[in-house]
Amino acid sequence: MIASFLLSDDFFSPNRKRILVVEDEFIIRMLLSERLREEDYDVVEACNADEALVSVHAFLPDLIISDVRMPGSMDGVGLLNAVKQILPSIPVIIVSAHFDPAAAISHGAAEFVAKPYTAELILASVENLLPKPICRTACPNPNIVHP
Repeated sequence: MIASFLLSDDFFSPNRKRILVVEDEFIIRMLLSERLREEDYDVVEACNADEALVSVHAFLPDLIISDVRMPGSMDGVGLLNAVKQILPSIPVIIVSAHFDPAAAISHGAAEFVAKPYTAELILASVENLLPKPICRTACPNPNIVHP
C-alpha cells in the first residue's frame, strides 16, 4: 500500500504533471518510471490494477500508463473501464504485446503502444497527451513571454 505522505502535495511538485505507471514486471516499471522522472514528471508506480485504483484516488494522476496482462482482480482493460467511470477525463495509454490496439481504443484508451517499446515512443505518447506547461510565473529565461 502506498504511504499517504508519499501522495501529499508536500512530496510532489504542484507544477509537474503526475503519471501513474501500472506494470507487473518490476524492471519495466522501474525503467519507465525513472525515464519519466528524468523528463520532470511526478510518477507513482503500481504493480497491479487493484493497487492502481488506490493510487488513482490518492494521487489524482494526469495520465495513466497501464499494461494489460497482470495479476489481481482485474487486468489493464478492467482498470481502464474503472478509471473511465471514476475520472473519465484522465487519459490512459494501454501497453501490451497481447492485445488488439483497436479494442484498446474502443474501450476508451487514449493511445495504444505495442510491447516491446522504446522509452522514446512512450515519451512521445505522453507528450502528445500531456503537453509541457507554459511557464506562467518567474522563468529563468527573461526572453520567455509570459501569457
